[in-house]
Amino acid sequence: MIRLSLLVLSIFSLIYGVYFLVFPFNFVNITNAEEINVAWLRNIGASITGLLFIGLLYIYISPQKSLKLLIIITITSIIQTTALIYSRFFNEFSAKKLLLIDITIYSATIVTVYLVIITIKYKKLFY
Repeated sequence: MIRLSLLVLSIFSLIYGVYFLVFPFNFVNITNAEEINVAWLRNIGASITGLLFIGLLYIYISPQKSLKLLIIITITSIIQTTALIYSRFFNEFSAKKLLLIDITIYSATIVTVYLVIITIKYKKLFY
């Protein structure tokens, strides 16, 4: 079940990451943000695709001896989610429509909490 959830998170990360990587203007238009954010969105999309999608897919395929990679992914997710929450709390987003920003933050928070739980509670699966 844990492995399957990693596959689901990996696919979710692929969709989210590719969306930001390939279609950042769409997100800017939907949220009424400044176009200057496009480069940052592409960068975030590349990070999500590279680290979360490929990393979690690798762990799904070969869970043995993947604990260090899972810890790196989890710590990165904690840092990224904390940064999103900080930016939202201090109104650093240029978006006028913040609902999608909030959905992104909630999604990131859920994924991060889940990664923390499996990293701590199920780490024996990844030795």
